[in-house]
Amino acid sequence: MANKGKNYKIEAEIEKYRAHQNWDKALEVTKNQWSNSKSANGLADLNDVVSNLLHGEKELESYLRANPPSEENVGKAKESLASAEKHLRYVSTRCPKEKETLKREAVLLLVKLLFAQARYTDALNEFESISVDALTIHSITNRMLKILAEGLAVKAMCMEKLIDQGVRERTPQAEEMIIKYYEQAGDILLVYLQNRDVVDLNSASPTYSGNVAIGSGSHNTTSDDSIGSILEMAVQKSPLIYIEKGEVSKGVGRFRDLLRAVGSTTSKNLYRLTLARQLAEVLLRGVCSATYPPIALKTDRKRGSLKARQYSGRGMFVPSNEEEEALLLLLIAEAMANREAVLERRPEHKQSRQHSYDNATAVYDLLAIALVRRSNCAILAEALERAMKFSYEEPHVWYQFALSLIETGKFDRANVVLKECHRLMPSNNTILLLQADLCYEKLHLVDDGIALCEKAVDNSDTTIGKSKAYLLLATGYSYKLAECRVKSERELLEKKAYDAYNKSYSLDSYSVESAYRLALHLAQQRRLTEAFRCTRQALRLQPGHMNSLALLSLLFSAEKNYERALEVIKIALAEYPDTFSLLLIKSRLENSLGLFNQSLITCSNMLRLWKKEYQNTLEIEKNRGTGLLERFTDSGSKAFLLVSNTADTDFSHAGLFESKGSVRESVAASKVEKALSEVASSYQSSVWPRLGPQYSWSVQAQIWLHLAEIYLEASKTKEAHDCVDEAMTICPLSHLASYMKGRVLEVEQKYSEAKSCFEAALCINPYHVKSMAYLVWPYAQSKLYMSVT
Repeated sequence: MANKGKNYKIEAEIEKYRAHQNWDKALEVTKNQWSNSKSANGLADLNDVVSNLLHGEKELESYLRANPPSEENVGKAKESLASAEKHLRYVSTRCPKEKETLKREAVLLLVKLLFAQARYTDALNEFESISVDALTIHSITNRMLKILAEGLAVKAMCMEKLIDQGVRERTPQAEEMIIKYYEQAGDILLVYLQNRDVVDLNSASPTYSGNVAIGSGSHNTTSDDSIGSILEMAVQKSPLIYIEKGEVSKGVGRFRDLLRAVGSTTSKNLYRLTLARQLAEVLLRGVCSATYPPIALKTDRKRGSLKARQYSGRGMFVPSNEEEEALLLLLIAEAMANREAVLERRPEHKQSRQHSYDNATAVYDLLAIALVRRSNCAILAEALERAMKFSYEEPHVWYQFALSLIETGKFDRANVVLKECHRLMPSNNTILLLQADLCYEKLHLVDDGIALCEKAVDNSDTTIGKSKAYLLLATGYSYKLAECRVKSERELLEKKAYDAYNKSYSLDSYSVESAYRLALHLAQQRRLTEAFRCTRQALRLQPGHMNSLALLSLLFSAEKNYERALEVIKIALAEYPDTFSLLLIKSRLENSLGLFNQSLITCSNMLRLWKKEYQNTLEIEKNRGTGLLERFTDSGSKAFLLVSNTADTDFSHAGLFESKGSVRESVAASKVEKALSEVASSYQSSVWPRLGPQYSWSVQAQIWLHLAEIYLEASKTKEAHDCVDEAMTICPLSHLASYMKGRVLEVEQKYSEAKSCFEAALCINPYHVKSMAYLVWPYAQSKLYMSVT
């Protein structure tokens, strides 16, 4: 009895070292402490059986760690694993019957060896020589769980290989068996990982019933975290096979079962990140609301079965649709990827660092897709900022971070990040052009944008690339031209802009944008004949180009051919019926033709469109304004819209021929109005910035101003006054609102008040030409001639 108990302790110690993959120590224990007892039928010395098993296992695992199974390594495997095969066959043929567990382990290891040597039929025959169906979690050691999981995975892989080679026929039954073995391998792997974390080998000793170990006394929480490439692939394989067969619901269900398993130290590091990313990708790409399978929290695990424990309990969050589940998975995966990132920069960690980076970037790319769909780039920017710690010299993440910052309105930071992107990718002209556009549109750094475009012109090695660079360079010159006051400098900038536009068009004569931009520049310089020619060329390239149709209509209106202009705008509206700028042009043309009632009907349509587009904003603040909006929309008799003098391109056509100063005034004026609004709110003024999207409220204010202008032309002063008051309620710091109020007061012969309004408009925008012009009359009426001179 004492000798038997000693052997049990030795077995437990050997299992401990095997779990650590410390076979040298296990061999030393076998050599020094095992009793030299012969088996009952004299087949082999127990010491020899265990020693051969350990030698074979050591050689096999050491080889596979350095050379994962692949077709390229088949020849090397046949040479390098000959000795290991000899050791394992010795155990499988000469192992005593009372040590059947050792024989089973040897056969399963031999199956893995034959798979590495591409001897798939021999591997399947070896697996069939043993029985594993009756095994339970209480009948085998934890080390045996891993070996069994690998054996089942190898069996499924061998069946797949033989089917691909044409040795076996592909049948539904064969595919079901392959899936079954993969699922069994995955379940057993999860049990192995859970047990290894739960049981401490040093504090538990195994008990034996007969000659088979009971319990998991050989479990060790500190064993090697690596589960091997075979098991890493096997745990992900079954859901992917389901999806390849078109059974998406089953594949999603299998992914969920794997992810709901109680986590372990290794599972968090190895497979959960990949599974969460893969399931999120399936939900984003292959599942819609109609085919989304609801989550079921039930489990069919039986006590003692080889199935992993799963999370359960009350109060668990359950996603209600595919978007919620995908986003939850990606946020969890992002947290794991960020926590497990390899930060060590030494050369020996390069492979593991690259592997963790690739996994993380795959998660961040999917997270970008999921969050952009929900228009929530703020969370994406925060996540990408956390990724910066492991993205040194990695341009992809930096570029994504820059784009997310632009979407969240953090333009200064985005500009800095784009500079770093250009340093990492100096040959990528897209970054230079994006940064230049950011400088033009958001930062008002026109000179910096021009310098970036000039660099892009020099770096471009394709005609299309040069064309785009010249186009953006010309846009920069146009911005400077709009702000320039010195005649000689304006003439020089006009020439530079025209030359750049012309080069862009000549390099890519099939570019609609180049032709349109050249036509727009010519129109602004009153070169109408050339502008007509370029606009028609743009429409020949793309007959439905909205901006070109709008420009063509405006060119006809510049020649006082309002009927032809109205025909063109109706054609454009047939293609783009819900476009504010086209409806505005239509309304103005109708008013110019004396169709006052028809112009009001068009304005009424624009009003309904505004309410439809910005209904959510209206719900946020129902009591905003004086209520005139609701009365107009209910009656349907009067409406409005004026192009915003902001930088929005959709409204860039309406004021094209009103004055050359209107364009250049817009940027500075809008910045002043925004600054005044912020100052007013900081001092808790009654002038509060509006809730919701500021652009939508700016549009509504311009709508009222346009309607006021229509009423003034129709000599309806009272209605015009009401419209201006509504606009002032929405945007009290707008120079256009002050200007229009001054015009209304002038018509009412309230010259002193009108003068104050025009002066207020000029305080906000000193270059507003119309305010200067209209200011003359109130001064004259007030007999302040000296102020004029």
